[in-house]
Amino acid sequence: MNEKECRAIYREAFRDPDKEFENRLFSLCGKYCRTYLCGEKTAAMLLALPCEIFTEREKIKAFYIYAAATKRIYRSSGYMSRLIDSLKDEDIPLFLKPADDGLIAFYEKLGFKAFSASTGKINICRAVPTGGFKALAQTEKTQENFKYTAMYYYKRRLELDNMYFPYIMD
Repeated sequence: MNEKECRAIYREAFRDPDKEFENRLFSLCGKYCRTYLCGEKTAAMLLALPCEIFTEREKIKAFYIYAAATKRIYRSSGYMSRLIDSLKDEDIPLFLKPADDGLIAFYEKLGFKAFSASTGKINICRAVPTGGFKALAQTEKTQENFKYTAMYYYKRRLELDNMYFPYIMD
């Protein structure tokens, strides 16, 4: 991973003025950055942040996909689709909160299904950050009682509706 190129893609896509958050994100979670290269240049990147999902029946290792972005000049080339498809090969549930509603159709084409999530009251189903993501989450404020549409991909069905996950870092 070329951190300088990934940071540039992150800034271009999300226009995040919070340099302190960006520094914490890449210092604590940079090792989870996955990239798609076009030649020797980073064309697309995402962070596959480690989590554990607790359901009524089981605990499952999962990835929370965060900051998925493609450099503007490479968009509509299928690079993000290929990058996400490479994560599917690991047979680990993937979940995310689309940056905007316009991306829902894109993720549905990749096989993701919508579910409701919340930063509010702890429900039976919850996701908990692990590793460097846990360290990052502990430094961030969480929104209270915020409901949102999240999406997941897994080869088998999961019951995630009303999942508690306050670490969306919007």
